[in-house]
Amino acid sequence: MATEFTIPEFTVSSSAASALLGREIDPETPLDKWPAETFPAASAEILALRDEIVSAIRKDAGGAVVRVAPEGLSDHDISTLYWNLFTVLFRPVPQYSSGELIYPVEVRAGAAATSHYSNSNKTGNYHTDGTLLPQLPDVAFLFGLSAATGGETLLMDVESLVQQLTQIDPAHVAELSRPVPFDVKDQMAGVKIKRQPVLTRTDNGYELRYVRMYIEQAFAAEGTPVPPELLAAMDEFDQVSAAAAVSAEAVLLERGVGLLWDNRRILHGRRPFQETTSSRRLRRIYGVQEDGRAN
Repeated sequence: MATEFTIPEFTVSSSAASALLGREIDPETPLDKWPAETFPAASAEILALRDEIVSAIRKDAGGAVVRVAPEGLSDHDISTLYWNLFTVLFRPVPQYSSGELIYPVEVRAGAAATSHYSNSNKTGNYHTDGTLLPQLPDVAFLFGLSAATGGETLLMDVESLVQQLTQIDPAHVAELSRPVPFDVKDQMAGVKIKRQPVLTRTDNGYELRYVRMYIEQAFAAEGTPVPPELLAAMDEFDQVSAAAAVSAEAVLLERGVGLLWDNRRILHGRRPFQETTSSRRLRRIYGVQEDGRAN
């Protein structure tokens, strides 16, 4: 059983919402051209909210839920508001080599047969984001424009998962701490395979880089089988994660609800969902801390 932790919740007041909408973004702005500069008119209220949210993400909770009343706000209003807030918190970074700074997470036809988890209705496949990028994002942010039935986002504490894995067999942790190949899916110029450890021990605990599909695809691209020791370690880690997901922190990203988390210390995924009366439409932003952390 994963260690219990509670994600704190924060509300963007109507006055803060109005202020954050003060920097307008043209609805036709390309996804790679949104203004990455810090929102210039942050009030004392917004700065206090920033400090509380950043503290929640950096400390034990590892994440934060943010809510804004969506009444009277268009999809673009919600996206603009949360974008401007995010630039107060972190520095946005591109999510793909094509440069998207804000990305639509919505089911697309045929995506289930690709590696684009965000555009499919796949479940499970617990992972961290951005393993195929030159720099791993410190923070990921999802916010909802509409929700389906189910599809709650799940967050799991990596430190707790590693503790459980150590109890099963410390050799699994050692195996996952060695560099392994990741297929970067043509997201790094001139680079096909990137070698990095799944687990990295730091002064603040373990950090994680994990998308099993990309690891397996890298070995296939190199024409070599996945070593049995690595295969066993990933199998056991996946089993521990699946068990933890049953009671994991779960957040339904309804319209106006956002979720930020430490992308290095939190494993995430989602529950199954059905798009019957409403579609699951989210927007995603990646960010790095201005004080920086080595990748």
